[in-house]
Amino acid sequence: METLFFKLFGRFLSPSEQAAWRVIFTERRISVYHRQGLQYIQKHSLYKPTKINLGSGDQKKEGFLNVDLFPGGDVTLDLRKDLPFESGSCDFIFSEHCLEHFEYPTSAYKLVKECLRILKPGGTFHFSVPETEWPLKDYISKGKEGYIEQCNIHKWHPDYCTTPMEHINFHFRQSEEHKFAYDFETAHKMLTDVGFTDVQLREFDPVLDASHRKIGSLFVSANKPS
Repeated sequence: METLFFKLFGRFLSPSEQAAWRVIFTERRISVYHRQGLQYIQKHSLYKPTKINLGSGDQKKEGFLNVDLFPGGDVTLDLRKDLPFESGSCDFIFSEHCLEHFEYPTSAYKLVKECLRILKPGGTFHFSVPETEWPLKDYISKGKEGYIEQCNIHKWHPDYCTTPMEHINFHFRQSEEHKFAYDFETAHKMLTDVGFTDVQLREFDPVLDASHRKIGSLFVSANKPS
């Protein structure tokens, strides 16, 4: 339907109008996927998963219930809404480069609160997001911190990014997909605000974390009070 719509009407719409219509179509798909996910959870009685991988994409982790907005994991859910899992039912929640895609503080705080609710007392939340102090330090130092060099080596950013400011903008926005950029101070504030304790920087975990996230990520752990 979306392809047909833009084929018929796309030439009459400004770029901003096209972007607005794409948001509408995307939200419609997300709503359908969310209902399908709720039905799947009900059918398979998945209200008390032991381990959850939020924002999994198609990178499914064995032993986890892999959840994402779009198909690719085990179940599709709109993570901006209340999650359909029982309170105090989960031992461990993992999320990799997901939180930066949620509006802050509204949707991001809501998701983190849901994680706290779902976890058992003493349960653990591990997540990673793009690390933002590094690119800012590199911009100020005119490349001495090595961030832009690594962007070019690993092809993190599109080819049009040739100036430091273009790289900084892409880091923050990623074609409008990124909604917020984190440092540890801000992540710590959000987690403690909702009730997590023992909020700490953690090391890259080769068992949990994708190898291509080792460089340029902020790794954080937190616990639900016992």
